[in-house]
Amino acid sequence: MAVAFKPEPMRHYAEVLNSGIARTVSTWGNKPINFYDAIKELTLDLAAESFLGMELGPEATKINQAFVDEVQASVTPVRIPLPGTMMAKGVKARKYLVDFFLREIPKRRAGDGQDFFSQFCRATDDDGQPLSDMAIADHMNFLMMAAHDTITSSATSLVMLLGRNPEWQEKLRAEIADLGLNDDEGLAYGQLDKLELTDFAFKEALRLIPPVPSLPRRALKPFEFGGYQIPAGANCNIAVAYTHMMPEIWPEPEKFDPMRFAPDQVRGRHKYAWVPFGGGAHMCLGLHFATMQIRILMVQLLRRYRIELAEGAGAEWQPWPIPRPKDGLPLKFVPL
Repeated sequence: MAVAFKPEPMRHYAEVLNSGIARTVSTWGNKPINFYDAIKELTLDLAAESFLGMELGPEATKINQAFVDEVQASVTPVRIPLPGTMMAKGVKARKYLVDFFLREIPKRRAGDGQDFFSQFCRATDDDGQPLSDMAIADHMNFLMMAAHDTITSSATSLVMLLGRNPEWQEKLRAEIADLGLNDDEGLAYGQLDKLELTDFAFKEALRLIPPVPSLPRRALKPFEFGGYQIPAGANCNIAVAYTHMMPEIWPEPEKFDPMRFAPDQVRGRHKYAWVPFGGGAHMCLGLHFATMQIRILMVQLLRRYRIELAEGAGAEWQPWPIPRPKDGLPLKFVPL
């Protein structure tokens, strides 16, 4: 699946993201909205346009709910789809999503579309054989979920933290202004790396509220940790949310301080002190896509608006399976 995130597709995604985000964000001004709900709808649309090469249309709401049900079922303690359980909802949602992808596969195989889904349908394995329909459906199901659910969470936490720290809104706005963009211009792919402070702020939001709070892993060989003997094959969880709040690594861990990610600060820190995208061989394939989408979102938002949170917005978050504010983060984008 790494082919989806090579430079040429990424340049194409940048164009899709710029136009799609600008089109929607331009309608958000001066009215109360629940940001989590609004950005979730937008990120799903963007994932569909980027990876499927299509608009979801009237099925969008049902597809969105199906992803929610799938993810919720992944952490429910009842692992059998008994009637009325979250697992039953998740199994039903998975069937709906798999059927959605399976319906599309024959025409994608026969066509010449350049979107990722179409290319994946025409791909072959190491033996020159086409991938099975179910393998394609499973991969696309996971890709679409990962490409919008985690970005929804991290975009929401960043907007909330900028709303609570208006001085950082101004710093990012000034950095964006220095790019010299015209009103109709989005953020070009080649300008992504110029938003250094925006990158620091996003990384700090991911530290404070990682969209994947823990990472399931399996011990490949026996080892000792903290005085405990861990046998080969044992299930292990990497506690991302805990690691990101360890005061011996992060002084004043609850404080929003993007300058923790300035090069001189990062240099002496353990490489696995900050792991919102995991690490090693299983590091998230979509990390650059997520970072690009957030930078483009910030350009489109902060050039237009000042973020004003409603009283007490985002005070409580549901931590599992993917963090989200219980109140949906009510706010207003005030035109500049």
